[in-house]
Amino acid sequence: MFLRRFFTLLTLCFLLFQGSQGQQVLVFHTIQTDSSGNLIPWYNADPGISYDHDLGLIWNFWKNIPGYLGTKFYMTDHTYGGSTQQANMVGGDQFAMAMSSWNLYYAYTGDTTLVKDMAYIANTYLANSMSDSTDVWGNLPYPCNASNPSLPVYDGDFVLGAGYTQPDKAGSFAFELLTLFKITGDSNYLNTAVTIANTLAANVAHGDSATSPYPFKVNAQTGVVPPGIPGSNYTSNFVSILGLFEQLQAMGVGNTTQYDSAYNTIKTWVQTWPQHDNNWGCFFEDIVGPSNTETNAVNMARYILNHPNWDNTYQQDARAILNWTFQTFKDTAWNQYGATAIFEQSADLKPGGSHTSRYASTELIYADKTGDTSRVAEAIRELNWATYLCDTDGQCRFSPAESSVWYTDGYGDYVRHFLRGMGANPKIAPSTANHLLSTTSVVSYIQYQPQEIDYRVFDTASYEVLRLTSKPLQVIANGIELSEQSQLTGPGWVWKPYATGGALKIFRSGGNSVEINWYPLSVTQVSGQALAAQLYPNPANNRVTLSFNLSRAQNAVIAVTNVNGQKVIETRTEAQSGLNTQPISIAGLASGIYFIKLTAAEGSTLNKLVIAEK
Repeated sequence: MFLRRFFTLLTLCFLLFQGSQGQQVLVFHTIQTDSSGNLIPWYNADPGISYDHDLGLIWNFWKNIPGYLGTKFYMTDHTYGGSTQQANMVGGDQFAMAMSSWNLYYAYTGDTTLVKDMAYIANTYLANSMSDSTDVWGNLPYPCNASNPSLPVYDGDFVLGAGYTQPDKAGSFAFELLTLFKITGDSNYLNTAVTIANTLAANVAHGDSATSPYPFKVNAQTGVVPPGIPGSNYTSNFVSILGLFEQLQAMGVGNTTQYDSAYNTIKTWVQTWPQHDNNWGCFFEDIVGPSNTETNAVNMARYILNHPNWDNTYQQDARAILNWTFQTFKDTAWNQYGATAIFEQSADLKPGGSHTSRYASTELIYADKTGDTSRVAEAIRELNWATYLCDTDGQCRFSPAESSVWYTDGYGDYVRHFLRGMGANPKIAPSTANHLLSTTSVVSYIQYQPQEIDYRVFDTASYEVLRLTSKPLQVIANGIELSEQSQLTGPGWVWKPYATGGALKIFRSGGNSVEINWYPLSVTQVSGQALAAQLYPNPANNRVTLSFNLSRAQNAVIAVTNVNGQKVIETRTEAQSGLNTQPISIAGLASGIYFIKLTAAEGSTLNKLVIAEK
């Protein structure tokens, strides 16, 4: 352990002081500081601009990663090594991490290719990864392509080989499958998530100080923990499993009674053991033997902060975990710049961009939940530190002490922490564009327009935080205008101005659709006498139908205009008495916001149409 740490520090010193004429360089970039000597991001002194820039570089790099035999490298390898296939096997939580980050980044950008990538990952992984239904740990995805690293065939564990699985990683993937179902509506993802949840609920154990409710690694067929491998029976990476059980219960799907029992078994164990002895256990599949990991600890702190019903002292519980993490894993090499990086785990003391940003974002969540802002400034500097691990081409290293570009640490387990940090502290989000930063639900559709944002979430009640360039005129939930409030004590919205733009916080308790407008025209406004009319589907791609009722036969005009008032389609029809259904082809129109106005002898009506990205 001493030699490993010595060489790690030696590498850090080399990286820190390399460069011409004594310029200090942190991995890829010359260190930048403010007038007080504190670390600022490498790209721009404004954190929001810099974070947004890095995330864009990373996503662009990821989506352009080459493939081998038709399969993207990140489906068969854990690190990027150039344009050739590495054949080094995938990491245990690699796919769940990527899907987690792309879900949040989709809400932030509205880029539908992120959802397509999530589906590609899920479909490729599910095609050949599940244990046999008759196994003790049946219907769980194996975490690794152990037998043939060149192929997307997943049959075992990174270290132990074929036949061994990691229940905690199966739970993480099932949680992300559930999220993907909420975005796409594809029931295959939901059904698989339920199947995995059933196995996990059936196999939960009460555990003790040396054994966790689920083993870290186990033979899927026999249920036997590998003999002679210390640490294989202990982990606390259960946040996603808790979330899986919790969400399925809320949806009323699956064996909810068994999920509730398993949830409480895990919760009781966490409160009895790790919260008191800080043995958070293993996470990383390539480490042989016990190791205490920052990942497990800080993820649990974040989960507790987001669940006030955890216990009566939930904020103190989270604070204790964060304090222990800082004291145990702090890397003081950059203290002269006001930043403290965070080591990965006790068995491998390397400071990591993913771990530092995870800790930093959770400190920002803590400040948002408690009002204690004493650690906010340093947390932002820690996020700033993590930006230096991203190169100008989007390659992102795991650590200054290691040159590897890990698909987990530099992508899946990196992007999401910047987004969570901005959601907790919108001041550090970019002020030059509109972005949805966080939601208590899942965004299934979002489109950003110059004068309007439209989005849809899965749950009928949710809370969202957005950073906007200016205060909107209206916030509408399912056609009903929400009221502006001084604080969110019920459905409505709050605007918090900053030097540039501000933060919009929305709470709604009915329906799934939200519209944010910067102009006075809305779907609730009708010119002339109102007619009863409906437009479906909406959003749409190629064709919509306008359905309306008339008291008598008469001529009707249907006009489609863009947000600038320009008419792009006009249809005249001889409408009949009673119900009329008029199809309208929109195949030639670009994605965006449009308005469809129906005018007849007995009145008119105006409907807003959203054309989704094609």
